Amino acid sequence: MKCVIFAGMPVPQTLRRFWQDADYVIAADAGYENARRLGLEPDLLLGDYDSAPRPPQNAKTLVLPAEKDDTDTYFAARRAIALGADEAVILGGLGGRLDHTLANLQTLVFLAKNGVRAWLADEANEVTALMPGVYQIPARPGWYCSVFSAGDAVRGVTLKGLKYPLCEATVTGFFPIGVSNEFAADTATVGFSEGVLYLVLSRREPEKP
Repeated sequence: MKCVIFAGMPVPQTLRRFWQDADYVIAADAGYENARRLGLEPDLLLGDYDSAPRPPQNAKTLVLPAEKDDTDTYFAARRAIALGADEAVILGGLGGRLDHTLANLQTLVFLAKNGVRAWLADEANEVTALMPGVYQIPARPGWYCSVFSAGDAVRGVTLKGLKYPLCEATVTGFFPIGVSNEFAADTATVGFSEGVLYLVLSRREPEKP
């Protein structure tokens, strides 16, 4: 089951591919305005609405207290897990306030540890949190492929099919050795044995004239 969560940052129509095959759509707080602008009617609306207009109250609206431990997006992730999602995409969760972006990155780890393959995406970036294993990443011309530790040391990191390979390396949160790598084959392989790893795909900046 694929669940798409709309957060508060603007989401363009160019990202339609992420929601057009969704089984369930959750709008977290200001994400409701995002979904409406895109012509979508979410299956569930939730949030504390302390910084966004409150939507009409009905059976699919869940108003949360403003003072709580979870962010609205994190609460939406909890609901996605409860619904049985095994895939999730958070749109409108990158950019804007740095604290919210960091919270959304932590939400990716929470989803990954609960068996959900999840992505944060905007027009220039796609981020996922990976659990130990081996992953095949199709090459994307014009995009960087980076890896970062998502907490403690990530051990046994092996990168193949990229310009800068690694073999059984340890990636920590203290040195960005995995940043700005480049595809060198049709498919890149990312593998590791311990920890949680962020995989980041970032569109190259336009070349200056």
